[in-house]
Amino acid sequence: MNISELSKKFNTQQKCINHLEKVRWGDSPTCPYCQTGDQTSKRKDGFRWICNYCGNSFSVFIGTIFEDTNLPLPIWFQLIALMINSKTGISSCEIARNLGITQKTAWYNAMKVRCAMLDQSEMLTGICEMDEAYLGGSPRRGNQLPDNVPSISTVTSIKSKRGRGTKKIPVVGIVQRKGHIATKIIGKLTSRNLLAMLRKHVAVDRAVLITDSFSSYNKFDEVLPHLTIEHQEAFKKGIIDTNTIESFWSILKNGIKGNYRAVSKKYLPFYLAEYSYKYNKRDLKDIGFKETVENAVEEEKCFVNYKPKKEPKKLAYGRKGEK
Repeated sequence: MNISELSKKFNTQQKCINHLEKVRWGDSPTCPYCQTGDQTSKRKDGFRWICNYCGNSFSVFIGTIFEDTNLPLPIWFQLIALMINSKTGISSCEIARNLGITQKTAWYNAMKVRCAMLDQSEMLTGICEMDEAYLGGSPRRGNQLPDNVPSISTVTSIKSKRGRGTKKIPVVGIVQRKGHIATKIIGKLTSRNLLAMLRKHVAVDRAVLITDSFSSYNKFDEVLPHLTIEHQEAFKKGIIDTNTIESFWSILKNGIKGNYRAVSKKYLPFYLAEYSYKYNKRDLKDIGFKETVENAVEEEKCFVNYKPKKEPKKLAYGRKGEK
């Protein structure tokens, strides 16, 4: 949904509230405290409800990313649209300029929207590709900043080791051709860790996996049909290639480099969730705006006082109690 359509459909606070209530409750508001849905009455202020069973008042914001917000909902909806429509990402400074809010507010609320993008993708089937990328800046001349900082915007003339064997942050991805993608930060790229991710996201009885010749992938032969491509010899042999997952890494790296310049390791899982989510929604007519709003009123708050309630890895890898 573009900004022009959004400003016509959701141009007032009440229209936005009515939409959120419809998405979350349908025609019967449910008390978030006692889960009673047939003993509620509405207050005169237009958006709060009273539960006649437990006596609490509540609104559609309780337990969502909108809870305790002072930002008008039309601005919230525009912020979501800006993030969804930006394929390679959008910085908090640019959001602030477009919406007339402060950078700090833009960053905080953008991180809340990313909480609504923490979506477990469907099980992958068919022809799948698996590969890893390494995020981190090159050592700088002079102060020699370590390369374990996930800033991929640094350009230097210093020759440094790339890919496997560096101290950069390894990110593993599995993509189904013409389908969804799943990503995860894995500290140690052992066969055991990679197999655990494979079993979690791929229906091994209905899939064929293509990887490069990395030794940690050798165990996959025991689990499902496994094809490999030796990149020192060729990048494609018939249908055997990893070009789909490589194209996603290109979107991710260019997006971080062009829009965010640098991303801290602490918050990197949220940015991975954003890029994966938008990739998975790329074929939808409204590019996932409807689904994002639905997730926004279903997810619990991930951020309190500008800090994640739990470890970012747990937030990004688990949903609704999953660990």
